[in-house]
Amino acid sequence: MVRLAYLSAYALLAALGEALVARPALLWLRGQGLLGPALPWEVPLGGIALLCAALVAVATLWLASDAALGRRPRVPQHAAFLLLLAICFGVRSWGGEPRPPRDPTSALLDGLRAAAAELDRDYRGSYTPDAGQLNSALAQVTPPGYRRLGRSIPLHARVLSGADGPQLSAMPGDLPGTIYVAISKDRTAAWLTALGLNGVLKARVEAHGGTHSQPGRDPLVPIYPGMRGLSR
Repeated sequence: MVRLAYLSAYALLAALGEALVARPALLWLRGQGLLGPALPWEVPLGGIALLCAALVAVATLWLASDAALGRRPRVPQHAAFLLLLAICFGVRSWGGEPRPPRDPTSALLDGLRAAAAELDRDYRGSYTPDAGQLNSALAQVTPPGYRRLGRSIPLHARVLSGADGPQLSAMPGDLPGTIYVAISKDRTAAWLTALGLNGVLKARVEAHGGTHSQPGRDPLVPIYPGMRGLSR
């Protein structure tokens, strides 16, 4: 009975430790984009929470294997296990509650504006965009926050020549944060759209003859008579 109570007590403590750090650990891990692009939650101490969850699992397995083999766990093992649980409490207390990811739409709209401004700056009777220059302009814009394999995904321009209109769907292999720059066949017009995590944004920019509109329903631009609305 004493052995059963001992094992039950440590099983409950292990479950408590995992419960304390499991949610922030999983949210942080999911936000690293290991299986695909992701928009991460703001998880303070998320990496430490994941490490604690892994250590609790290993320590529990270690104690369980000793118990199964009839070996009595030593005092240092007990002390290390209890110290680990205390760290779990501390991580959950100091880290606080995870916060949902910030809306990337504002950064994507900024990317559209920056790419359109760079496109018109080099207009010389026709649009002949240079992807390198566009990407240099986009590098000055705050990234939308998407992550892939633990790294931030920057805004990136993709030039599409001979287009009949804006690119309204994701192209194979493109990551969120891609700015599509579709150039008309006569190179006098261009359409810019931005790819998010769930597809291309409805707001877009049209450029004609060296001037461009603002993204549709842009909160930074007041609505005025004759303004071109570009949202669908």
